[in-house]
Amino acid sequence: MFKTYILNLLSSQGGKDPSQITGLTDSTMLQIIAEVGTDLSRFPTEKHFTSWLGLAPNSHLSGLTNKKEKFKRHTSAGQIFRLAAQAIAQSKNLALTSFYHRMKSRKGAVGAIKATARKIAIIFYNVMTKGIDFVEQGIKQYEQKIKEHQLKYLNKQAKRFGLALTPQLQE
Repeated sequence: MFKTYILNLLSSQGGKDPSQITGLTDSTMLQIIAEVGTDLSRFPTEKHFTSWLGLAPNSHLSGLTNKKEKFKRHTSAGQIFRLAAQAIAQSKNLALTSFYHRMKSRKGAVGAIKATARKIAIIFYNVMTKGIDFVEQGIKQYEQKIKEHQLKYLNKQAKRFGLALTPQLQE
């Protein structure tokens, strides 16, 4: 019922289908559309959109002193994206789950949820404004991509120090 309502609503907006985004269920999709709407032209870029949601990374540093905000701004739509990120954290075999675990090891659980929610919001923005289709690539492909980036970085660092990396055969 919700799915047909969402598809009918979005087909009148140019056929954009954000219901394929991982972590967004039919009810969360309705909540997001109720909060944000289907026309995101008031946000020039995805950075403006995530900032409005309260999902943009913020650093309040002055010199070496951390100046924290007195209050944190949370919108209802931002909270919906955070809940979707928490659902992704509990799932398995998804690229966004692997992203969440990488961020959790670096920033902790709260930072990882915010980073994952921001990533989902950016995907939503791109689907709604540019009409880009979202395709879940899976955890294996995502981890292969990360491994290639790390290998490229290591080769660059080795070259910088005048060294060469040789691959080791695995037994």
